[in-house]
Amino acid sequence: MKNLLFLFSILFSLSIFSQENTNSEDLKDTQDTSNFEGSVDSDVTSFSIIENVPIYKGCSKNLDNKAQKECLNKKLNKHIGANFNTKVAAKIDLPDETVVKINVKFIISKTGEIVAIEAGTPFPELEAEAIRVIKLIPKMERPGYFKDEPVSVPYFIPIKFKIANSGFNSSKDMQYPTYRGCEKSVSFEDLKNCTIGKIMDYLKVSINYELADKLFPLDKSTQFEVSFVINEKGKAEDISAKAHKREMAAEAIRVLKRMPKMKAPGSINGKPTKVPVKFLMTIYF
Repeated sequence: MKNLLFLFSILFSLSIFSQENTNSEDLKDTQDTSNFEGSVDSDVTSFSIIENVPIYKGCSKNLDNKAQKECLNKKLNKHIGANFNTKVAAKIDLPDETVVKINVKFIISKTGEIVAIEAGTPFPELEAEAIRVIKLIPKMERPGYFKDEPVSVPYFIPIKFKIANSGFNSSKDMQYPTYRGCEKSVSFEDLKNCTIGKIMDYLKVSINYELADKLFPLDKSTQFEVSFVINEKGKAEDISAKAHKREMAAEAIRVLKRMPKMKAPGSINGKPTKVPVKFLMTIYF
């Protein structure tokens, strides 16, 4: 069975994300009313300006506003971790290392109840599970207050988790993405080696060597690491690169964005699926 590494992005949860996985947009938008677009009533007050935040069951009423936010955040974090059914995600058959994000938003009403729950993700099963878990959040001990009046408060939680040990490997039911010139009929490992080899060849003939020579005038070679996902349509997405110079990383990303579509995407049991790709490459100039 797959194991899921949960990475919750909720306000002030500094210890939950590693630096590599943290998206600054996730943290910036937490509790931001703009995430609700047109679905929020006009009497909803932004979390950032209320004088007294909602009090979660078990949080002391004697805490100051900042500490109340931290307590609310920790309680929600714990609630989601304890109640999210990981078996739902395990049934989706995503490749190992896939990071799944569920954008969850809801309103803490004037009476402290959780209402107007929404969840956004490409996977309907996870969307339904996220909504189910949020519905289980107990009524707040006290709602949010602004100018001594109870107010409805919007709340946004991007939930992330990584599929670990999912076994996207040489199983007969799994097919690696097929680059042009590679044969689907060969073994899983041979097809994987062929596809990655062809991608490396593409990079070798497409990289701007004049730029590399300019960036590294005293060297004859340089290395960079690339990471991306080949999506269900056979196109590269979520491309990133690490290099000794930022310009070199940007060049690798530029080239990969123009990489031809795969002859066939990866698949599990005949169904197209996303496949993560990551490798270290050396070029000589």
